[in-house]
Amino acid sequence: RAKMAPKTAAKPKSAPRMVTKDIGGDKNGGKRTVRVSRLPRYYPTEDRPRKLKSRRKPFSQHKHKVRSSITPGTILIIVAGRHKGKRVVFLKQLNSGLLLVTGPFHLNGCPLRRINQIYVIAT
Repeated sequence: RAKMAPKTAAKPKSAPRMVTKDIGGDKNGGKRTVRVSRLPRYYPTEDRPRKLKSRRKPFSQHKHKVRSSITPGTILIIVAGRHKGKRVVFLKQLNSGLLLVTGPFHLNGCPLRRINQIYVIAT
């Protein structure tokens, strides 16, 4: 086996923190060393409360599964709310997880509605 030479990482030279500047005037000393980036002029009197990180996903990022018996075109029976007992047609599932259903309105008076799937029975 041939041994490989140890790798030496060449560090990039960092920019200097201080810079020497020429100062005009007879009695001013001629030069000053000043910081490249100035320090902040404002310091808060109290630390701001930090928001705690949580591992929990917001509701909008949850997975929204629709019941296997509910497919587009399925007739559903609404079991709660103003239109309970009415048979409606399932159109699609919305991003929020709600079901979009319709009567159609001219048949049974149920307009386009968003309904949670726990309030319907698939037929």
